[in-house]
Amino acid sequence: MNLPLADAGPEAAAKIRFVRRRAFAVFRAHGYRELLVSALDPAGQAAKVGGVALPGPEGCELRSDPLASLARVYASERDAGRFARCMMSGTVFDGGLLAPAKAPSYEVSCGAIFGTPGPAADAEVGALALALGGDPGLSDPELVVSTLGEPADLARYVATIAELRPLMCDRCQAAADPLRFYSCDEEGCRALAAAAPSLRDYVSTPALKHHEGLLATLEAAGVPARDDVRLAFGAGRFGRTILELRARTTSGAVIAVARGGRRDGLVAALGGAATPAVGLVIGHVRAAACVGPDDASFEPGCEIFIAAQGVAARAWAFRAAAAERARGFRVDVDLGEGGWADQLSRADRVHARVVVLCGEGERKAGELQVRDMATRETKRIPEAALATELKRLLR
Repeated sequence: MNLPLADAGPEAAAKIRFVRRRAFAVFRAHGYRELLVSALDPAGQAAKVGGVALPGPEGCELRSDPLASLARVYASERDAGRFARCMMSGTVFDGGLLAPAKAPSYEVSCGAIFGTPGPAADAEVGALALALGGDPGLSDPELVVSTLGEPADLARYVATIAELRPLMCDRCQAAADPLRFYSCDEEGCRALAAAAPSLRDYVSTPALKHHEGLLATLEAAGVPARDDVRLAFGAGRFGRTILELRARTTSGAVIAVARGGRRDGLVAALGGAATPAVGLVIGHVRAAACVGPDDASFEPGCEIFIAAQGVAARAWAFRAAAAERARGFRVDVDLGEGGWADQLSRADRVHARVVVLCGEGERKAGELQVRDMATRETKRIPEAALATELKRLLR
């Protein structure tokens, strides 16, 4: 699908900002504390957690695994080793092979629960995923879960499917994750994924019991989830539980917008005490692609638009705009030399609720014209009554 890459115009940026703002609200509502994490990781971090390093400034590398960055900061805090819910937002750089529509950097929010190994924590992250889909209004959000089993289980499975490697596409053959073909869009890889032995047949009894505990907790909590034996990703990073949030884009395609799972070895790999962890990462651009319709506006409208003609009127407009901004209103001032029709047209484009018109005649009379853009009614008022009139119209 054709997702935006690194850049976004005003409308797309507003939708992405909306998704980011709602994601933050959802994490906070679930009890997560925000950590501020640098976009630069210490050199060698990616290799420690099964990732691909992207060189940065001397002694650093660009962040490619936000959950690892989050775990590093958690491990340095005084609460390290204790139960905690932590989250962050920021830029991630892709160190792997890029798919045609995948950006080399993208914005995410992520969160992790540290300090508890039970399936209840996995279920809470699953419920969090569905809330991240439901709160901003993603189309047809679906939670899909599975298990990778223990590391030894996964190693046996990877050895079994090694003979399929030459049949995979070039990206999947070169990828560090031997399970990448399960998520690949190439027709040949999709056929391999459908025909490959089931990973679930290789999962040990303790891991199966953990997965059954997850499913039972989700069902008891009323959280709808689909158990998919063909969901597989993150070999070398995740163990036991994996989960994926899917949604439908405005063009009708179903895509993954968030992924996560259990990463019990993460904190220890970064030099901290062995601490169980389970987390989730949601991509803002991918989520925004599932919020629609495409022509919907997520940009907050201008509340007051001040149109002015003449030097004295323009000087007054700047002073009036500063005063109304100080009162908390979003104010735009026309900086061009256009006539009233041009300025009113621009007020329409920025979705202004009220337009204040001030020309040389109004300045001499000590009056203003105030136009309610919803009713298209224009009213002449004394300049001193402006604050009262704006408060009445915008209340």
